[in-house]
Amino acid sequence: MFECQYNEEMEAEVKRLEAKARAVAAGHPEWLNACAVCGVELQTVDVSCCGICNEK
Repeated sequence: MFECQYNEEMEAEVKRLEAKARAVAAGHPEWLNACAVCGVELQTVDVSCCGICNEK
């Protein structure tokens, strides 16, 4: 049980760090996340692309 919780926490932390790295790469270190394609600000760390780029 502890292992499962630890894995979930680490997965969430990796997502957060990847999202922050995308924001920094887009030139906005103050954002939580940015689209990996167009660089628009994203409000959640659970996605890597905005809806418009995701449809392409």
